[in-house]
Amino acid sequence: MSPEKEILKMARTFISGEDRSMVFVGQMERFATEYLLDSEMFEFLAEGLSLYRPWAGSPYWSESDMQQLLCNFTQEFGGRQDS
Repeated sequence: MSPEKEILKMARTFISGEDRSMVFVGQMERFATEYLLDSEMFEFLAEGLSLYRPWAGSPYWSESDMQQLLCNFTQEFGGRQDS
């Protein structure tokens, strides 16, 4: 699976509620940094992934903030990949 498809799959896992843990979001951040660093996808996700702390309040990102980001991300990039 391409890195682009893999990060989209991870985003959908978060959106579905299957895994919204800090550990999972940390895995997403590491994956994006390793495989997508010089891409539009990375730029789209970087701030949210680095600031996800669902219990911490402002300026950190809540679970609903992250869900909205990842919904926007899948809408923006979900149709761009080759089958």
